[in-house]
Amino acid sequence: MSKIVKNYDYRDEQGRLLFQVVRFEPKDFSQRRPDGKDGWIWNLNGVRRVPYRLPELTEFSMQEWIVIAEGEKDCDRLYELGFIATTCPMGAGKWLNEYNKYFEGRLVVIIPDNDSAGKKQAEQVANSLYGTAGEVRIVELQGLPDKGDISDWFDTGHDKAELIRLIDQTKPFEPDLTDASRPIVVFLADVKPLPIDWLWFNRIPLGMLTLVLGDPGLGKSFLTLYMASRVSTGGAWPDRDGIPDNCAPKGSVVILTAEDDLAHVVRPRLDALGADATKIVAIEGVKIKDEKDREHCEYFNLQRDLSALQQAVRSQRDTKLVVIDPLSAYLGGRIDSHKDADVRSVLHPLVELAEQCGVAVICVSHLNKNASGKALYRAMGSLAFLAAARTCWLVTTDPNDQDSKRRLLTPAKHNVLIEPTGLAFEIVDSKVVFENEPLDITADEALGTTSTIEAPALNQAKQWLSEQLTPGKSMSATEVYRLADELGISKRTLERAKRELHIVSYPLSVEGKKVWFWETEQ
Repeated sequence: MSKIVKNYDYRDEQGRLLFQVVRFEPKDFSQRRPDGKDGWIWNLNGVRRVPYRLPELTEFSMQEWIVIAEGEKDCDRLYELGFIATTCPMGAGKWLNEYNKYFEGRLVVIIPDNDSAGKKQAEQVANSLYGTAGEVRIVELQGLPDKGDISDWFDTGHDKAELIRLIDQTKPFEPDLTDASRPIVVFLADVKPLPIDWLWFNRIPLGMLTLVLGDPGLGKSFLTLYMASRVSTGGAWPDRDGIPDNCAPKGSVVILTAEDDLAHVVRPRLDALGADATKIVAIEGVKIKDEKDREHCEYFNLQRDLSALQQAVRSQRDTKLVVIDPLSAYLGGRIDSHKDADVRSVLHPLVELAEQCGVAVICVSHLNKNASGKALYRAMGSLAFLAAARTCWLVTTDPNDQDSKRRLLTPAKHNVLIEPTGLAFEIVDSKVVFENEPLDITADEALGTTSTIEAPALNQAKQWLSEQLTPGKSMSATEVYRLADELGISKRTLERAKRELHIVSYPLSVEGKKVWFWETEQ
């Protein structure tokens, strides 16, 4: 039966205990973290990793050598002899680049164990620290038995003075440039152009990441469930005029929703939207095993559990859509959403999953508080969120009628879309009801952040439109656009003039066809 023989404390810069590495006899290791109730949790999920004896690293002069050994026992032995010594948790091959910041400008000595894993670990750490540390040296101890370590070396009669001499005699580490990265190039003439497949034509592409942005309470979650319902049944999209086959590809949907209860909110909404609930699955969490092979449930974490998401996507062989609502809830505790590198480390694999599985991934996010900023910069957190997405849609209230239930869906970023238009919708009796006529309005205009440079052209358009649509007079939208174009009034400026003059639009049947008319609001 195994028993605990030693605990090695890993502490933060202020000396607070983060976790322990526990040594058992017969020889074995495990990790545990405080549970806040004088007990332990036997895993490191969500715990910040740091080098061993971190508080001591800051106590010594920059001119003294820091020794990186392979185990905590060796570090303690070196520390007793007056060396600054550290290691990383969980042994060889577990060095993280995030440890490098603690060695910036420092003199570092790496002493590997006498085996292939130890030598490989030394090379990995040296390459990682090269260019960050002031100098790196790898000291290989002669006469060690197979798998021997620095403690074995001291036990055979060697001492501190001899180790110092070896460090002084060892040449600084230089990376092997023959193993340096080399570019992989491809001639564009050899690249076969591929068409874009669509979940929703010219709005949501398959195989790519899409963001849906907006303030809380505007219906973003309703909108994504609307899309899920359409996919589950292969239903028609609301803007199918002129595109007879503009329907969603029928398939399965995987959803991650952190803000709405499945039984009380999500399922009733899907039913109201006419969804086929047998085609929609929700990930409530993941089952993982700790170091003792005990299984327990954890909250889903994109950084840790992307393979579980991929498994869920592939298990439903016809999956077309993944919804993550909101994205911030699933980033993981160790991710700083304002750091580009952190965000890219999570979203790049997610983008790859979308591409490999051919699914549309729609992530919901809130707006930041920069009310005067352009729509493109209103996503909460790092700009890496927007950089990863190929399309980004903004949900806002109607800027001309903040008190109404009318919502605007406008394109904030559209790398793969062709002159996309916006749409207006309302949520009525738990259903998303779209207006048929598209909106020629930008996301910046929807947010009210556009410049006044266009004022002269806008005033001209308003004056002309007022003359055309006197009270009680209506005109077909097609005719209005034609006449405005002849006068050099752009469609975008005309739409702004229409909104500011409170001109309404409505459809009528003319010779069996639906025709839109404009009329001044009475």
